[in-house]
Amino acid sequence: MDSSKLIFRMATALALLPALAFSAPAVGKVRSTLGNVDRWKVKLNNWAQLWTGAKVYQSDLVRTGVESEVVFALPDGSSIAIAENTEIELSQLLEPNDEGGFETKIDIHKGFINFAVRKQKNKKSNFKFKTGTATASIRGTEGFVGGEGVFFAGLKTGKLEITPDGSDRMVSIGAGETTFGRDSLVVVKLSSSGEARFAKRLEKILADKSKSMDDLVREVRQADTEFQEQLKKEASAVVLPENGFAVTSSSPLKVCEQGLVVEGSYRTSDENATLTLQVGKGFTSNNLIHAADGNPHSFSQQVVVNDENGLWTADKATLTFTGAGVTTSKSIDLKVNRACPEVNTKAPTVAVVSYDSLRCSANVSINEMQNDAGIMVVTADGSPMSEDAVTKNTQKRIKLKPGQHEYTVNVEDQAGNKVEVSRAMGCYPVKRFNVEILGKAKEVLKVPPPPKDVADRIMQSLQFRIRVPDNNPENLYKVVVKQNGKVVLQELLSQIHSLDYQIPLELSRGGVNHIDVEVTHKSGYTAKAKKVYEVR
Repeated sequence: MDSSKLIFRMATALALLPALAFSAPAVGKVRSTLGNVDRWKVKLNNWAQLWTGAKVYQSDLVRTGVESEVVFALPDGSSIAIAENTEIELSQLLEPNDEGGFETKIDIHKGFINFAVRKQKNKKSNFKFKTGTATASIRGTEGFVGGEGVFFAGLKTGKLEITPDGSDRMVSIGAGETTFGRDSLVVVKLSSSGEARFAKRLEKILADKSKSMDDLVREVRQADTEFQEQLKKEASAVVLPENGFAVTSSSPLKVCEQGLVVEGSYRTSDENATLTLQVGKGFTSNNLIHAADGNPHSFSQQVVVNDENGLWTADKATLTFTGAGVTTSKSIDLKVNRACPEVNTKAPTVAVVSYDSLRCSANVSINEMQNDAGIMVVTADGSPMSEDAVTKNTQKRIKLKPGQHEYTVNVEDQAGNKVEVSRAMGCYPVKRFNVEILGKAKEVLKVPPPPKDVADRIMQSLQFRIRVPDNNPENLYKVVVKQNGKVVLQELLSQIHSLDYQIPLELSRGGVNHIDVEVTHKSGYTAKAKKVYEVR
């Protein structure tokens, strides 16, 4: 269904409810794109533009142009931002390994990426970045990694283990550390380690292959100092208390493709000071303070907000500073867009829980719609029957058409998540009908006996008509004909093709032949008729 049509139909339906407010699976979804971003799909064998909201798959290649970027989210909640002039390959994404965990590997052919990888709950799972010169393994951290010819990586949080190609010596870095090198790696502590904007400066410095490692270390340290000065200038533009913080993010914060991003600056000289962000009851950040030198410093915290983690009902985000005997808090209003696919990730569920063929109705259960809104469309044999607004987990009753039909119930929420269920159901209300046997109720047949050597067989044709209101034999359940209590004909369901019957009977001489016809409708109503043949 076209999204604009869905929104219009939802708005129309909801307006009628004044008391209510409002195969191979994809391995990730594009949150945002900037500039020129292309994707190479192996099956299609060509490059094509990659758009916000698109699904990305294992083995896809993604490249960015000048001043371009793409951010996509993985199913485990990790976030990957591909910087400008970068090309990567999604080699493995949450692939089961032999140890009972999952393998994720991203090959960086050129350029660099920024990442925020969730801590791997399964200790047997691995998350790796591969460049042309080294492989970096992580379990849960935030920073950058890349390099074409020269490997580099930096961390804000967590730990990174790097193994240079052709070497069995592993180099580890932690929060606040950066490493780079060609044949061997050096590790330096930098205040800018893991900062996305600093990665671009670092890449430019390392691109000069004529410089020695000592020269590179000096230039990198100098760039770190300059970058921190720039951050201080940006932070100093905001008036900060001696021990406290300020928020630069606007309020209300609109939450959609990028998730929730809260930014600001702080200043404190208390080494035990804390600054945390709380969203709803389900998220509390780590300490956002990384320096207690009395100077202004910036902070940035990104939070995944969706229906799976329950944060999409939060209407406020609260920052709390505690230090130097002072506790201050500030709340930011949130405006979570539940029509955004990155927020509204769970599709509704729908099931036909029961139906009554006599009352011609069915009960449909709809779930995963709490705090959501959508449209339920019912079709019979492909033809539309009804449309209803859905604004919560509920049960809906639908009317069935007479006879047997294939019904499809389709539910689509405001983010375009769809689900449907199909089921064949019958509608057979109780209606009286009768069976009409041709001729008199009793017939006397005078048949002379046959010659001496000929079998004494007396054949008679029984004719009757079933007079049902809908004139449709498909609505009959059973037709039974008995002669003197013995079944001579029985048809069930699909065996019944006609309402007119002509049945040959073999009558017995010198006695009375009792014929009973019994017809049962699918509604359960039964019609009967009798006839007697007497042969003399």
